[in-house]
Parts: sequence; C-alpha cells; structure tokens
Amino acid sequence: MSADLTLQVLEALSEVDGSILSSDAFPSIDFITIKSALDRLGSREMIIYRQIDREEAKLTPEAEGIAAEGSHEAKVFEAVRQAVQGLKIADLPGIVGKESAKVGQGKAFKEGWIKKDKDLLRAATDSIQDASREQLQTIQRTRTHPEPKVLQDLRKRKLITMQKVITFEIKKGPNYAAEFVKEETDLTADMLATGTWKTVKLKPYNFKALGAPTPSGALHPRMPHLATISSHKLI
Repeated sequence: MSADLTLQVLEALSEVDGSILSSDAFPSIDFITIKSALDRLGSREMIIYRQIDREEAKLTPEAEGIAAEGSHEAKVFEAVRQAVQGLKIADLPGIVGKESAKVGQGKAFKEGWIKKDKDLLRAATDSIQDASREQLQTIQRTRTHPEPKVLQDLRKRKLITMQKVITFEIKKGPNYAAEFVKEETDLTADMLATGTWKTVKLKPYNFKALGAPTPSGALHPRMPHLATISSHKLI
C-alpha cells in the first residue's frame, strides 16, 4: 500500500503548483501508511513535508440533522408561521416532534420569533435567520468556526465534539519527479555481466552510519592475580 501511495503523492503534486494537505488528498488513508510513504519520498528529497497537529470540530448526529433540516427553534417558528389563525400549544409536538417542541419553543420565545396568545402560539415576525444551522453548516464544510465562542457554545449544547487530527503539508522537493524509480541497494555480478548497472539507480551509501558494536574480549584468568601482586609490589 505504501508503494502505491508514493505514486499517488507524486501524481497529486504534479497537478498543483504549491502544496497539498494529506487530509484533503488522502482522507481515508491511515497515519502510518501516509508517514511511511512520505518518509520514503523524503529520503530521496523528492518531496518536502511537515506535520500539522490541529483540533477539528465534528458534528454529532443531532447537529447533522440541524444542518440538513434546520434548528429546533426554526422548525417551531415555521410551524407557527404556517398556522395563520395561531397554533395550539398542545398541537406543536405532533407537528415538529417532541424533541423540537421541547427544545425549540423556549429558544424561539427567547429570540422573539413567536409569542403566546392564551393557549395559542403566533408568529412575532415574518422571517428569521437560523444562526444555529448556519454555524453548523460552516463547521460541516471547514471543520472549524472563525469564532471560538461559537465552538464553545455548541460544545456545551453537545452539538459538536473536538478531536485531534494529524495531517501533513506536502510540496515538491529538489529531486521531485513524477515517477518513483526503485533504488538498488547492491551492485551485483548479474548487473555487471548484463550491463544493467549503467542504467539502474543505486541507493546512495550512508558513510556516516555507525557500524555494529564490537564486543570487548574477556580478561585473561591470571590478570586479576597479576593486578593483586603488582599492588603489593611483589614484582
């Protein structure tokens, strides 16, 4: 999968002049697979990338319904507005649902959208702006909101949750190419015999790499005795 992704990364970069975000270009690919492919390309300086850690807002199921159909208070207002002669309070749950009637009625009163006339509800304005729906639609598109207070309020209302997301900004490196050529690690006798060593791409050697640690030898059995004798100046 990582090998296939390296080609996808190179192809995605070939279509842009600047950088791409892994979260946009490869939203379904897991972190380990993406990191492996980027490290592979980065080791050849075909790409340059940096990791970005950020928090994103995610809509709850209730919020997704509001973004699609409108807020509870907007549903209440619309039901009342359509009842030209007024809407009986007892009839409201049957029209908008128990949850919307319970949550939305109080908010609609608070916003000044509806008013009470004995046992009837009447519209107090001709039109409204459904701010809750607009805010959630913005978050649905951008995964955030420009006003921190809005995010805080929606979290209190349990309409969004915040989650940490790791993404990568990727751009072309000095050795960028649209094709990923496999590097050979060794010069083999077959390459020399066939002449393919002239065209293959060899992986550069890392002369700064440390060799395997060499274990030290054991002391000769007589060395401790010699040390003791030497300390007593017997020799």
